[in-house]
Amino acid sequence: MVMNSKLNRILACAISAAIAAGTSCMPIMTATAYAPNPTTAFVAVEKVSINIETITLGKGESYNISAKVAPSDSSSKSLLWMSSNPKVVYVDNKGKITAKGVGTATVSVIAHNGKRALCYVKVNEAAESIKLNYHNIELGVGESCTFSAAVPDGTVSYSRIYTSSDNKIASFDSKSNLTAKKEGTVTVTVKTFNGKTDTCKVTVKKAPSGIFLNKNSMVLSVGDKFRLDSSLPQGTASFSRIYSSSDGSIVSCSANGNIEAKKDGTAYITVRTFNGMTNKCKVTVKRAPDSISVRKNYAELYTGDTFKIYYSIPSNTYTRSITYSSSNTSVATVDGNGLVTARNSGSAKITVKTANGKTAVVNIDVIKLPEINEWSSDTDILNSVRVKPVKTNSKLLDDKIDSIFGSIINSKMSNAQKVQACYDYLATNISYAYISYDYSPVYGVSYVNGHDRDIVISAYSTLVQKRGNCYDYACTLAAVMQRLGYDAHVVHGLVGMSAGGYGNHYWVDTNINGRHFIFDAQVENNNLGWGGTVNHYFYCLRPENTSMYIYQETWSTDNFRTY
Repeated sequence: MVMNSKLNRILACAISAAIAAGTSCMPIMTATAYAPNPTTAFVAVEKVSINIETITLGKGESYNISAKVAPSDSSSKSLLWMSSNPKVVYVDNKGKITAKGVGTATVSVIAHNGKRALCYVKVNEAAESIKLNYHNIELGVGESCTFSAAVPDGTVSYSRIYTSSDNKIASFDSKSNLTAKKEGTVTVTVKTFNGKTDTCKVTVKKAPSGIFLNKNSMVLSVGDKFRLDSSLPQGTASFSRIYSSSDGSIVSCSANGNIEAKKDGTAYITVRTFNGMTNKCKVTVKRAPDSISVRKNYAELYTGDTFKIYYSIPSNTYTRSITYSSSNTSVATVDGNGLVTARNSGSAKITVKTANGKTAVVNIDVIKLPEINEWSSDTDILNSVRVKPVKTNSKLLDDKIDSIFGSIINSKMSNAQKVQACYDYLATNISYAYISYDYSPVYGVSYVNGHDRDIVISAYSTLVQKRGNCYDYACTLAAVMQRLGYDAHVVHGLVGMSAGGYGNHYWVDTNINGRHFIFDAQVENNNLGWGGTVNHYFYCLRPENTSMYIYQETWSTDNFRTY
C-alpha cells in the first residue's frame, strides 16, 4: 500500500540517521502514518530544537527533554529519540531521560528527514547531601533573596526544589528567589531528586525607615583598608545592604563595605537598603608618611623607671596606627601607647612603626640601681635613686638653675656626679653674707605652702647675688637637688658650734630609698681646704652617724611639680 511504503521510507531514513550518528542501539520512535493529500503541498522539517543541550544528572535522576520542529507547519512532526549509551542514559519515546550509570552519553532527537538535535549528558554519583548558601537570615517586608545550594564534589542533583513552610509569609518563584510578604518566620527547605535536604530559618521584619553606619567620617592613608558596618532601627530588617563609592579612584568599595584608600582626596561611601534607605561616610585620604621621627632617640633609665616616647610624622600625611616593639623585652618593655618600662640592666632598641612600615628607633640603656648599706660610698648612694626632676613653678628661678646646669653638668655625668658638681658650685661660689631678697620670681605664682614661696625667693636671690646665710644656702641647694630629681627638703634645727654648744641652723635633708642624708653647703664653705677646694665633710652624711645636727623642723615642697 502507498501508506505503508511511505512509513517504511520514514523508518529507513531515521535508521540511516542513527547509523550516521554512530549509535549501535535501535531507535525508539513515535511515528504517525502519513497519507499524502494531493491538494496539500508537503512541508519538510528544516530544524529540530531542544530546550537543553548539555546536562549533568545524578545517578538515578530523570529529566524531561522537550523538542520541537521548525517550521511549525511541517507536514511531519514525528520524532525519533535515542541514546548513544543506554547503560548510562536511557531515553523513552517522549524524551524523558534517566541516568542509569556514571559516565557520558549523547541523546539524539531526529525528524523524519534526518534533521536532528543533540543533548550531551553526563552522569555522576547521586548527591549524598546538600547545603544552602544561607541558614539564618532576616528580610524586610517586600525584600527578595536568591537561594542557591551546593552538593559534595563529584556528586550531582540537577533537580533542587525550594519550598517555604508558609507562602503567606515568604514564597519562592521559579528562579529560587524568595520574596518576603509579611512579618513572621518561615523555614526554607531545599530538596534533591533523591530526598536529601537542608533548611534555612528566615525571619521577616518590617522594612527599615533608616540605616546607620559605624563611621560617618574618617581619615585614611593611601593603601589603608577598612570595613564599614551598618545597623538598622530595632525591629526592622534589610538583608541587602549595598555599599558604593562616589569616586572609586580615591576610595574603592566592595558591595559589602570593604573600602580601600587609593589616592589623595575625598570620597563618600553610601550604603543603601533594599527599600532605598541610605547613609553616607565621608572618607578623606592622605598620603602615607614617608618618614617618622621621635622627640628623643636615647634615654638612660634605672630599673623600674618609665619613659614616654613622643613621635611625629610629616604634615598632610596620615597613618591609621603606630606600633611599638622592643628588641629586648628582658631589658625594656613598651606598651601600645609608647610607654617604656625599664626591667633589667642592659640595652634595648624600641622601634616605632607606622602602618606603611616607616620606622624610628629609640635606644634605651637601663642601669641597675646599686644596693646601699652601711659601707656604701656617696657615689653608690646617690646613684641608687630613681630620680624624678621637679620644677619650682617659678620661671625666673627655673631658668636660672638651667643656666647654671648648662655650665657645670652634662648628660654623660652620673647622677652622683651631677649632685657633687652642684654642691661644689654652691660651696665655692656663694659667700656667707646677708642679702636683700628679690620677690619678683613669685609674682603671678600661687604657693599654698608659704615655705615653698620662701624657698623660691631665697634661692633666686642667692644665685643672682652669689651670697647668703645658712638659710639661703639650704633653700638654694634644696631647689637645685629637686631639679636634679632628688627628694630634698630644707631642715631647721641646731648644729654643733666650734666654741661649744649648739646654734640655730638650716641645712638640706635628702630622702634616698627611705634613708636620710645631710647636705650642708654653707658649713662646707666655712671649712674649705687650702686653695678653696671642697673636702665634702658635710656631704651625704647619715644623721645617725653624727651628733652635730639636731633636727627640729623639716620643710616640704608641696607646690613644686614633676616635669
